Amino acid sequence: MDAARSPTGDTRQLIYLDHAATTPLDPRIDEAMRRASADAFANPSSPHAAGRRARAILEDARERLVALLGGRSAGGSRDRLIFTSGATEANRLGMLGTAGPHPGTVGISPRDHGSVIAAAADLAARGWEVRRLPLAADGSASGAAAILAASTPGRVLLSTTLVCGQTGIRESPVPLAETGVGERLFVHADATQAAAWDALSFATLPLTTLALAPHKFGGPRGIGGLLVRGGVDVMPLTPGPQELGLRGGTEAVPLAVGFAVALHLAAAARDEMRLRTANLRDRFENQFVAAAGRHGLDAMVVGHGADRAPHIATMAVRGCDRQAFMMACDLAGIALATGTACASGSSDPSPAILALDLPGWVAQSAIRASVGPSTTETDITEAVHRLDRVFRGIAEAGLHAASGAG
Repeated sequence: MDAARSPTGDTRQLIYLDHAATTPLDPRIDEAMRRASADAFANPSSPHAAGRRARAILEDARERLVALLGGRSAGGSRDRLIFTSGATEANRLGMLGTAGPHPGTVGISPRDHGSVIAAAADLAARGWEVRRLPLAADGSASGAAAILAASTPGRVLLSTTLVCGQTGIRESPVPLAETGVGERLFVHADATQAAAWDALSFATLPLTTLALAPHKFGGPRGIGGLLVRGGVDVMPLTPGPQELGLRGGTEAVPLAVGFAVALHLAAAARDEMRLRTANLRDRFENQFVAAAGRHGLDAMVVGHGADRAPHIATMAVRGCDRQAFMMACDLAGIALATGTACASGSSDPSPAILALDLPGWVAQSAIRASVGPSTTETDITEAVHRLDRVFRGIAEAGLHAASGAG
């Protein structure tokens, strides 16, 4: 926990429950990047010895990442990892870079990140037909995507989000395996919230591109990656000689090293951390609902019982405005979110929650908590203790709907 100062001047420990937005930098990764900064300070495009040293370290990081993601690292059909500035750029490159010169049909869903939605809008301006896929009862869009892919002639580009950043609900692109991926069908996967928690095998998944960023699992900000299936053409968004001609700009070698180390550490501890994190999340959810109930407030967990990643918990308190509730928690020293960080300035409810078959009040009041490797049992206990005071204040001020109200 970090020290925070309340508006009254009291110093308290900040309880950080927003790991889905970004995670603290792991000290082991910080140290690896410090060493890389000393060893690989030169431009990796320079032909001299220092440049070659930087290039070797960069390519080693790239190869380690391809292997950790289950990609093909050898042969004529080897997969390519393009370093980007983050997952937003990787999503855009995965969508726009593989679209091709002629319009087709693009399928997106309410699960998708804003960068994917924006890329689809750009394609619409080029003459593409945008199809918005409905969510199934389990919160996934893969079934609707498979139907669209099988029933639509011509070039089809689909987005799939492996773990929804708004609800934590997983989905698998496996239903697309029968539809000829890489021929007329191109499937981009956003694995930003999934990579730390789920072992990915890019070589066996029906995907053409996959995006991720290490700051979601203890790594550095300012870098992301797009894994591209061998043989798939990509048009650069920022032309230049670097990154196989697919992304111009001098590569940040220390960030690439930090990226590789972060994914390695996450993979090595994945089973243990998944169990530990899920236990913390479940405890928080149960105690959140119980604390609200003690003050006569109706609360629910979104996606309870669904197949979810272990780190995201989305709750709603009937009649409580989500922005006001988040601000009250912030004043109490608890860092929560009203949805994905990139959409935090929006006053609109979460599209992924609106698309679920839930009472209307849920989307209006839903907030997201997310835990990570640095979250402790003490953090959860103290967070619920502070939330109890927040709930008491809401109840005493009448800032909630009466029990049974819509």
